[in-house]
Amino acid sequence: MKKKYKRWDHTAEEKRVIRKYGGTPMQKYGYDGEINGKPVEVRSTRKDDRYRIQKNTHEELVRKKGYYIFVKNGLTKKIRAKKVSELIKRLKWYKDRNYPHKFVKEEEVF
Repeated sequence: MKKKYKRWDHTAEEKRVIRKYGGTPMQKYGYDGEINGKPVEVRSTRKDDRYRIQKNTHEELVRKKGYYIFVKNGLTKKIRAKKVSELIKRLKWYKDRNYPHKFVKEEEVF
């Protein structure tokens, strides 16, 4: 008999985490929500020890003085997008998907 696994719902996790910080989840393309009028993006890991940082969303977060909320095993950490820029500045943008991206390792965040 096959064991059933509970499906992980990324959108539900984003909404829960944003609300935990007193923010409002968004139902649109782009960043995931707002906290005190500032954009926020939730990044979590499932099978990897890295968080994917998408170039266009990152640039918008930096421009609007937004934040990332990183999730690891139920723990969360909110970091300014500008600080994330410092973590990724020396890396090149990968282009193996439809959008340029870089990675931040869990150990750099937590």
